[in-house]
Amino acid sequence: MLLHGTGIMAAPVSPPDQKEILRTLTLAQYWIKKGDYNRAITYLDFEGMGEIVMAGYWDKMSQKQKNEIITFMKNLIREKFPTITQRLKFLQFGAITENGNQAMCETLAVLDRTTENKDEKIHVGLVKRGSEWKAVEIYILREGFLAGLNEDMVKPILKRGGTIQEALDAVRLVFQGQ
Repeated sequence: MLLHGTGIMAAPVSPPDQKEILRTLTLAQYWIKKGDYNRAITYLDFEGMGEIVMAGYWDKMSQKQKNEIITFMKNLIREKFPTITQRLKFLQFGAITENGNQAMCETLAVLDRTTENKDEKIHVGLVKRGSEWKAVEIYILREGFLAGLNEDMVKPILKRGGTIQEALDAVRLVFQGQ
């Protein structure tokens, strides 16, 4: 799975890819801060997010189910943008490493000082589809947020015979608490 866990075999990033990755991240941040969420989401890979959240089940799903999950992820992220806009002052992008069509960018998330939260060191996972780099995962302490939702919520629900809708409802509850 995409950059799963901490052990990607990282290689130097070519200057054109580095430029494109920074462009993608900078523009996503810009449009989020401007409140133009429709433009911001064009720099995110929702199919990749769906693959991560539904890992182990994605390949068994119908195209209709995949499309539902992609739409679900899009709507969920769009709902969270106002909260992100309120709390995030800016992202400071650092070193980028690459493994084929996947990359990781060290990032410092600088948050509004009116909250108890401190600045967060995170990694943004990106995937290259065609010629475009798009953000697909956030890593906190090198653990993927969406991959964690898969392990902690989606897999247990589906293993016990629950429905995809039940799994997505559980994922939505996690996002509502943030």
